[in-house]
Amino acid sequence: MKRVTGNIRENEEADTAITHMIFFIAAVIIAVSVVAVLNTNVQSLTSSAYTNSNIMADQLRTDITIVNDPEIVPNNSNTYSFYVKNTGKTSIPIDYVDVFIDGLLVSPDDLNSRLQEEDGVWSPADLLILEISTSLSPGDHRILVAVENGKTDAINFETE
Repeated sequence: MKRVTGNIRENEEADTAITHMIFFIAAVIIAVSVVAVLNTNVQSLTSSAYTNSNIMADQLRTDITIVNDPEIVPNNSNTYSFYVKNTGKTSIPIDYVDVFIDGLLVSPDDLNSRLQEEDGVWSPADLLILEISTSLSPGDHRILVAVENGKTDAINFETE
């Protein structure tokens, strides 16, 4: 009888060991799955933070200033001239400059953009000349100039 008891005890110990091994393998699989999910989320957050920091750094290096005298805006037969200076530390492509007058986008057909220095690049300290063909009623108006990364400048001006 002792032998039978020994075999039962050995079987119970083997069953317990197998059960523990199954639980251990399941725990390892679950832990690996959790790590994989967390790794994917961390990678996504890291990528987003990197992209946002690059955009923010670009915006911090970019700045523009409308240098017109708001009381004297050059006007020649309903063509208004505005002067915008690149006061930032980076060059700005002039192809992506948007102009709004009184909140309305100026059509590219009514806008002539040219650089004072004809080198094709709006470098820091360079002046961009915006000639806008539009008829404005006498009174107060607002012009807003926006560049590709969202930097803007605006002034209020008066027409007669």
